[in-house]
Amino acid sequence: MKRFCVAAAVAVSVLSFGAVSDVAPDWGMVSTASAASAEQSFTGKWYDKDGHFVVNIQPGVINSCRIIRTYGITNTNPGSGHYVILEANGEHDMFIQWEGGYWENNTYVEPHISIDGGEKLSRKA
Repeated sequence: MKRFCVAAAVAVSVLSFGAVSDVAPDWGMVSTASAASAEQSFTGKWYDKDGHFVVNIQPGVINSCRIIRTYGITNTNPGSGHYVILEANGEHDMFIQWEGGYWENNTYVEPHISIDGGEKLSRKA
């Protein structure tokens, strides 16, 4: 029993590394704590520069597709990470970058994201 408790404590400390560091470990596993805190930075509906709806990101879901895996998540602003979603035709790996939602030199930096290096999306329709 003592060995099990020690092994469990080591596993928890290793797996929680992503929750306390700026970059989640890249083990091909879901880094829940890192992904969840990063995801909160860009939850909501996003629109292109012409006001057309592009994507809806909610906790655990992107456009009604479940997020099944994340990797390379940075818990910074600006930040980025890979979000793998499960679509009807299989897995889709999306690289999402985000920035904004803070004040800099008395100017508010509007939140924006880009997906796979595409155009910047905003929350304004």
